[in-house]
Amino acid sequence: MLKSQEIIREAAMSASKALSKLTDVPVAVGIHQSNLLSVKNLQPGLNPEELVVGIYLPVAGEILGGALLAIPKKDAFMLSDLLGGKDSGTTRKLNELDISALKEVGNIVCGTYFSVLANKMKIRIIEQLPNYSYDMFGAIVSQILADLTQTAGKALFVEMEFVFSPIFFRAYYLLFLNSSELEELL
Repeated sequence: MLKSQEIIREAAMSASKALSKLTDVPVAVGIHQSNLLSVKNLQPGLNPEELVVGIYLPVAGEILGGALLAIPKKDAFMLSDLLGGKDSGTTRKLNELDISALKEVGNIVCGTYFSVLANKMKIRIIEQLPNYSYDMFGAIVSQILADLTQTAGKALFVEMEFVFSPIFFRAYYLLFLNSSELEELL
């Protein structure tokens, strides 16, 4: 997994810089763990019934697929407070501005990964508009898999740690590509 680990680390560093600029506070994005998993077993750390905010960034070009950033509900609300300049614990329901800010975070995290991937593999990747979901983790993943036109038997699962001074939370990044593209990456 040397190539994928290198890409994950570089993408995390790029995401840290971009999120620091967005929030105007120091941000560190770290990698807790990463695994190649069967799409039938995407629960290491997340219960399929756990409510999450999901930002899905589909891509086209020389590869087809997409990436999902899944943030557990309480952490998404905490992040929304930070992004909106609100007191911690204020958000009880996401409004359009909160959703837009969370979509931008997802776009940054997923987009930096695809940028690094495209540069390392010397391929062209075209990012589409990010999609927002607020649902159970299992339902979001099922919908993504149903929408993919190719077979995605496996996904790269990355548990990420975000430190937005002074808050800390974990989120989950999943990369969905067809099997041959994922094998080449790994």
